[in-house]
Amino acid sequence: MRALIGTDGSDEAVAAAVSGVELLGAVDSVTIVAVVDHSEVDMRGRESGFAGGMPTAAEASNARSAVDADAESALEDTTRAVSEAAPGAEVSARVIEGDAGPALCALAEELGVDVVVVGSQGKGAIKRALLGSVSSHVTNNAPCPVVVVRRGTD
Repeated sequence: MRALIGTDGSDEAVAAAVSGVELLGAVDSVTIVAVVDHSEVDMRGRESGFAGGMPTAAEASNARSAVDADAESALEDTTRAVSEAAPGAEVSARVIEGDAGPALCALAEELGVDVVVVGSQGKGAIKRALLGSVSSHVTNNAPCPVVVVRRGTD
Protein backbone atom coordinates (compact mmCIF):
# COMPACT_ATOMS: atom_id res chain seq x y z
CA MET A 1 0.00 0.00 0.00
CA ARG A 2 1.23 3.47 -0.92
CA ALA A 3 0.25 6.34 1.36
CA LEU A 4 0.51 10.10 1.06
CA ILE A 5 0.61 12.04 4.33
CA GLY A 6 0.17 15.79 4.59
CA THR A 7 1.88 17.54 7.49
CA ASP A 8 2.53 20.99 8.86
CA GLY A 9 4.88 19.64 11.53
CA SER A 10 2.60 20.51 14.44
CA ASP A 11 2.35 17.98 17.26
CA GLU A 12 -1.19 17.20 16.10
CA ALA A 13 -0.08 16.61 12.50
CA VAL A 14 2.78 14.33 13.53
CA ALA A 15 0.46 12.37 15.83
CA ALA A 16 -2.09 12.10 13.00
CA ALA A 17 0.59 10.76 10.64
CA VAL A 18 1.67 8.11 13.13
CA SER A 19 -1.93 7.14 13.94
CA GLY A 20 -2.70 6.95 10.23
CA VAL A 21 0.10 4.54 9.39
CA GLU A 22 -0.72 2.45 12.45
CA LEU A 23 -4.37 2.25 11.34
CA LEU A 24 -3.38 1.29 7.81
CA GLY A 25 -1.16 -1.58 8.93
CA ALA A 26 1.04 -2.91 6.12
CA VAL A 27 2.31 0.18 4.34
CA ASP A 28 4.95 -0.35 1.64
CA SER A 29 5.75 3.27 0.94
CA VAL A 30 4.88 6.60 2.48
CA THR A 31 5.35 10.02 0.91
CA ILE A 32 5.22 12.79 3.48
CA VAL A 33 4.38 16.22 2.11
CA ALA A 34 4.56 19.74 3.47
CA VAL A 35 2.74 22.30 1.35
CA VAL A 36 3.97 25.88 1.26
CA ASP A 37 2.01 28.77 -0.18
CA HIS A 38 4.47 31.44 -1.22
CA SER A 39 1.67 33.62 -2.57
CA GLU A 40 0.42 34.00 1.00
CA VAL A 41 3.90 35.06 2.12
CA ASP A 42 4.20 37.46 -0.79
CA MET A 43 0.96 39.20 0.26
CA ARG A 44 2.04 39.90 3.86
CA GLY A 45 1.94 43.60 4.51
CA ARG A 46 -0.38 44.23 1.53
CA GLU A 47 -3.66 43.25 3.17
CA SER A 48 -5.10 46.74 2.75
CA GLY A 49 -4.10 50.07 1.35
CA PHE A 50 -3.36 51.26 4.88
CA ALA A 51 -1.20 48.33 6.00
CA GLY A 52 2.12 50.02 5.39
CA GLY A 53 4.89 49.89 2.87
CA MET A 54 5.76 47.15 0.44
CA PRO A 55 8.33 44.59 1.55
CA THR A 56 11.73 44.87 -0.07
CA ALA A 57 13.01 42.06 -2.28
CA ALA A 58 15.32 40.98 0.56
CA GLU A 59 12.44 40.92 3.07
CA ALA A 60 10.30 38.86 0.69
CA SER A 61 13.17 36.46 0.06
CA ASN A 62 13.79 36.08 3.80
CA ALA A 63 10.10 35.42 4.41
CA ARG A 64 10.04 32.72 1.72
CA SER A 65 13.20 31.15 3.15
CA ALA A 66 11.65 31.06 6.62
CA VAL A 67 8.52 29.33 5.27
CA ASP A 68 10.67 26.81 3.39
CA ALA A 69 12.77 26.14 6.51
CA ASP A 70 9.60 25.53 8.53
CA ALA A 71 8.41 23.07 5.89
CA GLU A 72 11.72 21.18 5.96
CA SER A 73 11.57 21.01 9.75
CA ALA A 74 7.99 19.71 9.55
CA LEU A 75 9.13 16.99 7.15
CA GLU A 76 12.04 15.97 9.37
CA ASP A 77 9.86 15.63 12.48
CA THR A 78 7.10 13.76 10.68
CA THR A 79 9.47 11.49 8.74
CA ARG A 80 11.28 10.49 11.94
CA ALA A 81 8.01 9.61 13.69
CA VAL A 82 6.51 7.74 10.71
CA SER A 83 9.72 5.78 10.13
CA GLU A 84 9.54 4.54 13.72
CA ALA A 85 5.83 3.70 13.42
CA ALA A 86 6.18 1.90 10.09
CA PRO A 87 9.50 0.06 10.13
CA GLY A 88 10.29 -1.46 6.77
CA ALA A 89 8.24 1.07 4.83
CA GLU A 90 10.03 3.21 2.29
CA VAL A 91 9.55 6.77 3.57
CA SER A 92 10.22 9.81 1.40
CA ALA A 93 9.51 13.48 1.95
CA ARG A 94 8.95 16.48 -0.25
CA VAL A 95 7.86 20.10 -0.17
CA ILE A 96 5.35 21.26 -2.75
CA GLU A 97 3.91 24.68 -3.39
CA GLY A 98 0.27 25.69 -3.59
CA ASP A 99 -2.97 25.71 -1.66
CA ALA A 100 -2.73 22.67 0.64
CA GLY A 101 -5.99 20.86 -0.17
CA PRO A 102 -5.80 21.04 -3.96
CA ALA A 103 -2.03 20.46 -3.94
CA LEU A 104 -2.38 17.27 -1.89
CA CYS A 105 -5.16 15.97 -4.17
CA ALA A 106 -3.12 16.70 -7.30
CA LEU A 107 -0.06 14.96 -5.86
CA ALA A 108 -2.13 11.96 -4.79
CA GLU A 109 -3.33 11.61 -8.35
CA GLU A 110 0.14 12.16 -9.82
CA LEU A 111 1.73 9.53 -7.56
CA GLY A 112 -1.19 7.08 -7.82
CA VAL A 113 -1.26 6.51 -4.07
CA ASP A 114 -3.75 4.15 -2.47
CA VAL A 115 -4.66 6.41 0.45
CA VAL A 116 -4.15 9.95 1.76
CA VAL A 117 -3.75 10.59 5.48
CA VAL A 118 -4.46 14.05 6.89
CA GLY A 119 -5.08 15.42 10.33
CA SER A 120 -8.07 17.43 11.40
CA GLN A 121 -7.96 20.23 13.90
CA GLY A 122 -11.65 19.74 14.60
CA LYS A 123 -12.79 23.23 13.57
CA GLY A 124 -16.47 23.89 13.97
CA ALA A 125 -18.80 24.36 11.01
CA ILE A 126 -18.68 28.16 11.13
CA LYS A 127 -14.88 28.36 11.25
CA ARG A 128 -14.62 25.71 8.52
CA ALA A 129 -17.01 27.70 6.28
CA LEU A 130 -15.04 30.90 6.81
CA LEU A 131 -11.50 29.54 6.84
CA GLY A 132 -11.77 26.41 4.73
CA SER A 133 -10.42 23.05 5.73
CA VAL A 134 -7.63 21.01 4.20
CA SER A 135 -9.10 17.77 5.49
CA SER A 136 -12.56 18.62 4.10
CA HIS A 137 -11.13 19.50 0.71
CA VAL A 138 -9.04 16.35 0.52
CA THR A 139 -11.92 14.16 1.69
CA ASN A 140 -14.19 15.57 -1.00
CA ASN A 141 -11.69 15.73 -3.86
CA ALA A 142 -8.95 13.10 -3.47
CA PRO A 143 -8.76 10.42 -6.17
CA CYS A 144 -8.46 7.70 -3.52
CA PRO A 145 -9.65 6.85 0.01
CA VAL A 146 -8.76 9.35 2.73
CA VAL A 147 -8.04 8.74 6.41
CA VAL A 148 -8.72 11.80 8.57
CA VAL A 149 -7.27 11.59 12.06
CA ARG A 150 -8.98 13.95 14.46
CA ARG A 151 -7.11 15.78 17.18
CA GLY A 152 -6.88 13.86 20.42
CA THR A 153 -6.92 10.41 18.83
CA ASP A 154 -3.93 8.24 19.54
